[in-house]
Amino acid sequence: MRFPSVKDLKLESAGHKYIMRGQILDVTGDTVYLCIGSSEGAKVGQEFAVVKFVKVPNPNPAKSPAPHFKREETGVVKITEIVDEHMALAKIVSGAAKVNYMVELK
Repeated sequence: MRFPSVKDLKLESAGHKYIMRGQILDVTGDTVYLCIGSSEGAKVGQEFAVVKFVKVPNPNPAKSPAPHFKREETGVVKITEIVDEHMALAKIVSGAAKVNYMVELK
């Protein structure tokens, strides 16, 4: 018996369809270049929360020495153009957007 692979189930794109997420590659004025494109299902008009991760003190370093981070929303961007399958342009709707921050579909 053959079990279905991740590709058979089309789960490899589930994260982008249901939790579409990407990185900010560049910011020029109020124009933001996103590492999200048509292959991830991005569409003009979609709004994304801009998110940064901030390192916070480890509450229990004896239990786990790994660093701890908290998620902070810093703004909202809206896609204005799909450049190609892997990139889109967006405008800052509110707040702040910086290079290397993440964006998540609202």
